[in-house]
Amino acid sequence: MILQPKTGAIPKEPGIYLFKKAAHILYVGKAANLRKRLTSYWRKNAGAKVASLLREATKVEWQTTDSEIDALLLEAERIKKHQPQFNVVMRDDKNYFYVGISNDEFPRLFITHQPHQTRSKKPELRIKEKRIIHNSKFIIHRYLGPYTSGSALKITLKLLRRLFPYCTCKNPHKRPCLNAQIGRCLGFCCDKNQKQEVRSKNQGLYKKNIKNIIAVLSGKKRRLLSTLKKEMQRSAKDQEFEIAARLRNQIAGLENVFRHASIKKQEVRSKDIGRTRWKKVERTIQALFHTAVPISRVEGYDISNISGTEATGSMVVFVDGMPAKSEYRKFRIRSVRGANDVAMHREVLRRRLARTDWPKPDLILIDGGKPQLNTVKQEVRSKNQGKPTLLAALAKREEELYIEGRKMPVRLDSLPPDTKLFFQHVRDESHRFAKKYHHKLREIAYRKK
Repeated sequence: MILQPKTGAIPKEPGIYLFKKAAHILYVGKAANLRKRLTSYWRKNAGAKVASLLREATKVEWQTTDSEIDALLLEAERIKKHQPQFNVVMRDDKNYFYVGISNDEFPRLFITHQPHQTRSKKPELRIKEKRIIHNSKFIIHRYLGPYTSGSALKITLKLLRRLFPYCTCKNPHKRPCLNAQIGRCLGFCCDKNQKQEVRSKNQGLYKKNIKNIIAVLSGKKRRLLSTLKKEMQRSAKDQEFEIAARLRNQIAGLENVFRHASIKKQEVRSKDIGRTRWKKVERTIQALFHTAVPISRVEGYDISNISGTEATGSMVVFVDGMPAKSEYRKFRIRSVRGANDVAMHREVLRRRLARTDWPKPDLILIDGGKPQLNTVKQEVRSKNQGKPTLLAALAKREEELYIEGRKMPVRLDSLPPDTKLFFQHVRDESHRFAKKYHHKLREIAYRKK
């Protein structure tokens, strides 16, 4: 029977832990906080199965990881390798999660349960690397796992998709999907009108993205980073600067994903920033604007239209770094004819600032550059009362932040990672929300024809 280890000896970092009987592994688990998780095993109400594990185990070992995502992947690797008996017993009737990879020209990735369950009386874990099996949507060529947390796996895939886009469309279609427009899909994978020679060329880039995701989920993150860095250096040497820039962004994004300590904070972006980290971001923003005024409510704005038709504007709201989706607002452009984003921003801000019943923003972030910023400045300053609202515009192409009162823009890459991600998330959310409404209006207009 195992004795409880000294609490002070257990680290508070994320990682995995192993209950052993001599050299034999009985159970593998993961934790965002090893100390908190392991001490819970010795509580009085821990349960009969935990008591059975503690009676049989003779020692417990742990291994810290850089992040909770690392812990999730390392746990999957150890379960797959050792197939510990208590990992089956203690999950009751819960299924493990797997990442299924379809056998398509442009493979799809999705989360699935273990496809085949053993009928043996003795519980065991059946894991195979490759198999052709049928799913309700696709033919699965391969699956990775097992993973114990579906929510953690979903977050991990969502983050990886930002770096290595892939398709989730069920059927081919003529126009780019929404995911393609916001950079989550390469676009050509679901384009049924694409020429074969172009399709074959694009297939190579797509499959490389899938290969990179598989490498991360298989615990080969360090090897992948090394490969991407070598490819980036080679592309820069060959003066293929666009490819080198894409690889640089993938490397930085991958390092940032695994720099965080908690999957819950990852859900709050690389996506959003948790309240505990918001204060650091707030201080950076205050330094950028040379102010000590508290910043809580941030509003992001974007415009969506095709040659001025069915033009829409969006307002997204973040409070202490978190999206407040109930306060998002959409605007149908009324007074502007033709493709004039600057004038459309002016209309949206004029209508928004007329709503005195809505809370006043501490910071307004506009999608665009200097022209958009100057337009917003005119509208906001004419309505300004009390505490002034901070103003900035974020240009997509160069990832530069234009700040009121500063002559030169600030490159996002020069900012701390959390601050950079926050600005990007506000921009991406406003873009997504504007596009969604724009597409809805186009559908309505199409049906009326």
